[in-house]
Amino acid sequence: MGRLVILSGAGLSAESGIPTFRDKNGLWENHRIEDVCNYHTWERNYDLVHHFYNERRILLGTVEPNAAHRQIARWEALYPTVILTQNIDDLLERAGCREVAHLHGFLTRMRCFACGRRWEIGYRRWEANDTCPGCGSRARVKPDVVFFGEAAPMYTYLYETLDSLTRDDVLLVVGTRGNVLPIDAIARSVPGTKILNNLAPSEEIDERHFDHVFFEPATQAFPKIDGVLRELLGR
Repeated sequence: MGRLVILSGAGLSAESGIPTFRDKNGLWENHRIEDVCNYHTWERNYDLVHHFYNERRILLGTVEPNAAHRQIARWEALYPTVILTQNIDDLLERAGCREVAHLHGFLTRMRCFACGRRWEIGYRRWEANDTCPGCGSRARVKPDVVFFGEAAPMYTYLYETLDSLTRDDVLLVVGTRGNVLPIDAIARSVPGTKILNNLAPSEEIDERHFDHVFFEPATQAFPKIDGVLRELLGR
């Protein structure tokens, strides 16, 4: 049996009420990327950075996984599955997914650049009196989210997975416009059946490189994609 490799982006969680960064009403609209998501400037913009991610963390604690998250958990139980996500939320885990590779870090976790410690903060704010539980630093603590200009260690696993794909495997790309990861180049280069599900076409992705294309919300597309997977993967 072939494998199912799922590569998801912000669109997967949009239907749960998590705003996407790059849409018209996305979070970047009121904040410059250079101010809130840049590895070289985050310490200079310390208060703004933490305020921005505090608000995202509080919001995450109020929303629930949607039907698409839960369907991915069912696929993981049915097929040999690799779940790769650009999302920093925990909705896939809360939907029941067992193994999720977070390529860009995790919103509910903090990282100290003074001592290297990582720890869970949950859905609460990073408060004015909070410090690293390891070394007591405050100034060197940032959300454990990969900023622009920062190394992304999980990319090694991403590309190892993509390089291992065979013609028996299925790559499902969902909810990403291809602005950060080179989705178009990935679709051109990997073997196997490729499925694209986005809300609308993207200038960054040529859908002709995919065997099946669904331009609609993931919760509407996934029942149809489930039928395609049953034919391809035999369950």
